[in-house]
Amino acid sequence: MLSTYKFQVGGNAWTLLGQARTGHGSAQWHFQNPTLRDERGLLEAGTLALSLSRRVDGAMHDDFALQAYAQRPVLCRFTLQLDADFTDLFEAKGGSVRAPLRMLKISERGKGLTFRYERGGFRRALHVRIDSSERDMSLAGTRITFVLALDHAKSWHCCLDAEPEVQRRILKLAGDPHATQPQRVPEKRSALTLQSERLLEEAFACAREDLHALAIERGEALPFLAAGVPWFLTLFGRDSLLPAVMAGLDGAWSAKGALAALEAHQARERDDFRDEQPGKFPHELRDDELTFRGELPYSPYFGTHDAPSLYCLTLWNAWRWTGDDKLVYRHIDAATRGLEWCERHGDLDGDGLQEYATRSRKGYRNQGWKDAGDAIVDGDGRQPELPLATVELQGYLYAARLAMADLLAVVRQPQEAQAELRKAHALRRLVEERYWLEEARFYALALDKDKRRVDAIASNAGHLLSCGLPRPDRASAVARRLLADDMFSGWGLRTLSSHNPAYNPLSYQRGSVWPFDTLLAAAGLWRYGEHDAAFRLMQAILEAAGRFESSRLPELFGGFPRSHGVPVPYQEANIPQAWSAAVPIMIVQLVLGLVPDAPQGRCYVQPRLPPWLSHMTVAGIEVANGRLDISLSRRGRETTIDRVSATGVEVVCETPPAVLWGKPLTPTQKAV
Repeated sequence: MLSTYKFQVGGNAWTLLGQARTGHGSAQWHFQNPTLRDERGLLEAGTLALSLSRRVDGAMHDDFALQAYAQRPVLCRFTLQLDADFTDLFEAKGGSVRAPLRMLKISERGKGLTFRYERGGFRRALHVRIDSSERDMSLAGTRITFVLALDHAKSWHCCLDAEPEVQRRILKLAGDPHATQPQRVPEKRSALTLQSERLLEEAFACAREDLHALAIERGEALPFLAAGVPWFLTLFGRDSLLPAVMAGLDGAWSAKGALAALEAHQARERDDFRDEQPGKFPHELRDDELTFRGELPYSPYFGTHDAPSLYCLTLWNAWRWTGDDKLVYRHIDAATRGLEWCERHGDLDGDGLQEYATRSRKGYRNQGWKDAGDAIVDGDGRQPELPLATVELQGYLYAARLAMADLLAVVRQPQEAQAELRKAHALRRLVEERYWLEEARFYALALDKDKRRVDAIASNAGHLLSCGLPRPDRASAVARRLLADDMFSGWGLRTLSSHNPAYNPLSYQRGSVWPFDTLLAAAGLWRYGEHDAAFRLMQAILEAAGRFESSRLPELFGGFPRSHGVPVPYQEANIPQAWSAAVPIMIVQLVLGLVPDAPQGRCYVQPRLPPWLSHMTVAGIEVANGRLDISLSRRGRETTIDRVSATGVEVVCETPPAVLWGKPLTPTQKAV
């Protein structure tokens, strides 16, 4: 929409003095002039001060303020150079920017510029409006020039509004009284607060801000989480569902939004170009030009194998937090269709396991969460042939079937609920039999097209722990292997063992560290009572967060060992990113040992503070229609509940029946 944006004084670039982000959509920059000549002679550096304040939300609004401090009148030219090429997002990401041959630029004398682009029914435009305290403005092509005459301590102001037009609809800045499009009404935000030590508190505060900043809509009534900025600011399957589950402590708003938005785009037919089959949920939805022209399949694209299972788990999790049976009735059909897809189409050879293989010429080779084309390798670093049955897909489906047993009972389908339980236990036995590597004491990354074990040591087994599938002795073995030096970098878990020939710490998914991946493993370790191991992973990822700006976790970072120095950024990481933003919130839930059971008007709490936290107070936790505040402190190795305040919800201090998801058991209850 805006490919060029330069501002100069007397033909010279300004000197940047400082910059600050003042919010997710706002920032300020401060400049001074270099030594230059104006029309009256030499002008020393620092005699002109320029500030730029920017706000981006739907449209962009810039405020320029220039002040002169020369001891004589200044007569200079301030120029703005703007251009637009309307390059497709995927062209920009791939570095293949094309010449805008079908661009039309319209100068509006004294007002601004409009850039228009149209091709085969695809339309985009950018309207640039200028409002200046200096009326002497000239337009030459796409260059805007102001001739400024300023005495000492006098100032000049200019506002620029850049408003995109998408399919004949002009986007205004949020809150603009002249906006014609519907303005988003912010969702009711929970009053959740955390007081603790800096390591956790700063990351938690940033995480909540990021999650709410990533909330968007596509015409649906409820906001959902976009996957990340800048590449994935749209509706995704797993990327909108999984962070909603991980951040359940922040409220069920993102889960409700994701469930509604994805149901609206659930597949009804077969389309091989888009990897679409009835019952499948989208991987991602785009409205870019290449998709509009049919060159890319994102309208939406369905090449994700885990979204149906994660949809069921998100619905179950939202129900456990809210106790809202109406929510279950609203989405149970979509969840059922998703599981039917898993059975009819997700199991390609009928052996009871989930396998993927793209049918699209533009499809994803890998359709689990590690969806880079080179992400799945065997122990020798070679890429196995499709179709592939990665291990975490089986864990997700196992947990989803247990969750659906509960949900089907809510809607009074007991026979179907029992069938899901039987299928879950059958899948568990199958995974234990087919994936276990006895010599390595670990689970295989996948099964290949011939159902041979893909024997790479990778982080996917941590997801299996979070689903509660492994038997306890094998879970302990997996815990030890995950914390070995080749998997644990000191900042988090590597996606692939550093002993593997394909390991590359700067790759996308062959040895990098993904914060959410590390925390799902930590949740699994916690679930199996491996608390010290879970604490090590939590501490590592929080300490990594502290090395990034504002304690904001990126999508991923390099898998170098901690001895290498600070965490090494990944060049194209999304920051902020929904999975990573959910991590600190999930850590707080794990430390609290909190599992909601809103349908029964209660929640389970069994807290355990790690050695690196001496205290923690969490207020404003919403369960059902109630609220919970809790304060903890550590005395040696013991965690003490110093204060509990609960209204509208019963607090049960007992071993939680599940962490994140899973079939709840019936523990001996001790209410407080």
